[in-house]
Amino acid sequence: MNELKLTDRAWKSFFIGGKQGLFEIKATKSGIDKNKLKTSDTGTTPYITRTDLDNGINLFVPDEQMPKYKKDDGNVITIGLDTQTVFYQKNAFWTGQNIQVLKNQNLNYWVAMFIIPLLKIQMKKFSWGSTGATLGRLNRTRIMLPVNADGQPDWQFMEDFMKQIEQDKIATVLKYYNNSLSNNNLRGGG
Repeated sequence: MNELKLTDRAWKSFFIGGKQGLFEIKATKSGIDKNKLKTSDTGTTPYITRTDLDNGINLFVPDEQMPKYKKDDGNVITIGLDTQTVFYQKNAFWTGQNIQVLKNQNLNYWVAMFIIPLLKIQMKKFSWGSTGATLGRLNRTRIMLPVNADGQPDWQFMEDFMKQIEQDKIATVLKYYNNSLSNNNLRGGG
């Protein structure tokens, strides 16, 4: 396969959400305050907050929470409203308040890895408090994406491009460690 380049495609501006938007954007289904969580040492479901660390994961909690809260589905992008944090959530999760959830049928891990840096650039214009990333502001925000011949987002290109970057990184790391091992063996080490 030929090396993919970002210049291989035309690019076009798209609304993130709203009627013409790429994503269905909704407030989290759970929105549980941390002090209301049922916790245990064996919890396995991520509890996502607005932190900029650890993919937004604050801790792991049991699946069983109060019935009025609903767990959010995975394969989505989360945006923390006040902190403008943006992450991909592969698995179902619980979350604190003020988290928006972005869904799209074409979303997967690699597409998310392509789109998240573009979303983060747009999130820089928002700030804590009165100019935070509200649902209305997110719906009116645009991002530039590569397009196919029909002028629609080229989801396959985004996925293939990110897979290519991943493979390049893996090859670089493997080459480094193989060279390190070879050099170590030549010196009589190990």
